[in-house]
Amino acid sequence: STETILALINKDLEFIKSNVSSIAKKMEDGYVTKSEFDPIKKIVYGMVGLVLTGIVIAILSLVIK
Repeated sequence: STETILALINKDLEFIKSNVSSIAKKMEDGYVTKSEFDPIKKIVYGMVGLVLTGIVIAILSLVIK
């Protein structure tokens, strides 16, 4: 009984190790780091800021007339 339990625990540990290693590989290969994403974020935020500024100016020009 104890040997069976130890064998099951060992099997579970091997399964967990293989899953952790596959997750680590995916993290290295498939995701963008924060430093890689930062320039894109700045460009997108800048474009959104320009669009919103244009909308606010258009609304103000309608109100002021």
